[in-house]
This record gives sequence, C-alpha cells and structure tokens, in this order.
Amino acid sequence: MKRGRAVLIVKVIFVVCTAIMNDVATAKADHADRILPLKKKMTVINGLEGNLQLTVHCKSKDDDLGVRVLGPGQSFYFKFWTCVFASTLFHCSFEWPGSGGIHRFDIYDDRHDYLDCAYCERLVKPFGVCKYTGRTKKFDRCFHWKNESM
Repeated sequence: MKRGRAVLIVKVIFVVCTAIMNDVATAKADHADRILPLKKKMTVINGLEGNLQLTVHCKSKDDDLGVRVLGPGQSFYFKFWTCVFASTLFHCSFEWPGSGGIHRFDIYDDRHDYLDCAYCERLVKPFGVCKYTGRTKKFDRCFHWKNESM
C-alpha cells in the first residue's frame, strides 16, 4: 500500500515537472537551470513631456526584442519567463529628440525585481525610469539612467 502511494507521488511529480518544462521550452529562452518558472509581463511607457517620440530597444542575453518607437503616452509590452534561482536581466536603451544621446537602464533584473512584480510597469522620464508600485498605485520608485549618453 505504501509503495503504491510512493509510486503515485513520483508519477504526479514527473507529470507536473514535464508540464512545467514543456511550457518553459515553448517560451524561447534558456531555462535549463530554472526550477518553478514564473511568467512576467513588462510594460514600458513613454512618459516624456512635450509630445516627444521615444525610441526603445530592449534585449536580454537570449532575446533581442527589436527597436520600437513610442508616441506620447504609448507603451510597449512583452512577457518572459523567470525563476527564483535564475538571473534574468532585460536592459533597454532609450533615445528621444533632444536627449543628448542614448540612455540605458536595466528594465528588469531578477536580483531586484523578482518579488516586486508579476506585471511590471516602467514609466520613462527625461531623468530616468520610474517603477510602478502596487502598494501605492503610483510610479513612485524612480531611478536615474544606468549610464549617461554615449
């Protein structure tokens, strides 16, 4: 009786792990070292004043999301898989008329963002990027550009 239960538990664990790995495999990313992957959703919003268009180019080690041009108030949305034991990092470059060059920012970093959001929103401002805080329902965590114009 106990052996039958143990076999059943092993089978259930195998089925769950197989389903998770199949989902991860279809996500088009490197997840070989990940356990319990979680899907994250990211929105990048043009928060520039003065009716300016924002050029955005986001990528990770494995994925280049291409160049996007966002009009005033427009957003760019993407989703990806991550995990507690992973090191997912998406970085973006931003440029707009009069910006003085390209500005860079780590738009998502597991080390800082994993527990903060499942649906992450970032508002691009002239001085840097502001993160949306679910607790306050505002873009109140603002950071200056990773490195200035290049």
